[in-house]
Amino acid sequence: MNEKLSQFGGLFGAAIAAACCLGIPLVLSAVAAVGLGFLINDAFLLPMFVGFAALNLWTLYRSARQHEALSEEAMLAFWTGSIGASVSTLGLGLTVTGILPVAVILVYIGLTLFIVANIWDFMIGRKSPACADDECKTENR
Repeated sequence: MNEKLSQFGGLFGAAIAAACCLGIPLVLSAVAAVGLGFLINDAFLLPMFVGFAALNLWTLYRSARQHEALSEEAMLAFWTGSIGASVSTLGLGLTVTGILPVAVILVYIGLTLFIVANIWDFMIGRKSPACADDECKTENR
């Protein structure tokens, strides 16, 4: 459960950082209301986005390694998340620096892939048996 909480935290943090970079008014006003208005600067937000995406990818990878019976499907979810994180980071970097302002569509596509990978991993976790020790890692359970 703690790992899923960490995974959700990484996804939530990455989404908030991306929303701030893209200038979504609801998120900007909520961040300013809680006293974190100094973070509404792209110099802080882009590294925060990369950090939260890396945290989320790390938890996706650890989750994929734990689902031995479904490891191929879990690794596919990890790679989907990796592609989504890469595409959204590239789009966010191009948009924030002003090199290609139309690259905002890449951010949305990447975040969609990122969210799909996390939902997919959650569903894989629901399929696999919950184990407290090593005895349930056999094929018959």
